Amino acid sequence: MDLNLREVPGAIFGQGWNRESSYFTGVGAGKTMGTLGGSIDFLRSTYIENIQHGYELVLLQHRGRQSNVELGAAYMLRSPNLEIAQLRINAAGGIGLSHAFGTPSYEDGPKDDPSRRYRTQMLLLLEAEWSWASLPDWSLITRIHHRSGAYGLIAPRHVGSNFIVAGVRYRF
Repeated sequence: MDLNLREVPGAIFGQGWNRESSYFTGVGAGKTMGTLGGSIDFLRSTYIENIQHGYELVLLQHRGRQSNVELGAAYMLRSPNLEIAQLRINAAGGIGLSHAFGTPSYEDGPKDDPSRRYRTQMLLLLEAEWSWASLPDWSLITRIHHRSGAYGLIAPRHVGSNFIVAGVRYRF
């Protein structure tokens, strides 16, 4: 998507967006380390005690308008399942770092030097996971995969990319 992160929700929920011919395929591996309440004593008996936390690694091959490999690692938080009949839905978010091997040619450069590219950026993952009660190990995920300079902390402002992702997850 050729949009800034703050423009993505409006594009998804009504305003639409121009689909760019830049995409990726990839694999991810994650580990759940427990719940916040089970890991941090003072969070027990709070409304966030059942939020799961862990980490995820992603390895991606970009295609189309850029062709670099990307490796990312993120700390993840995941809500408990909301159950509607047989459908289970949860939301997750993660933050970490992403490194592009090669030149991320499709990503925006800074306004004063748009052709400059930054390999290491912040990684933000926003996800909804959809599963069926009778198939608890399988799920469909929808995700926003965002790389940015973290408002100038890692790279200049207005540097980065956003991808809308759909995938299949299997829990071992």
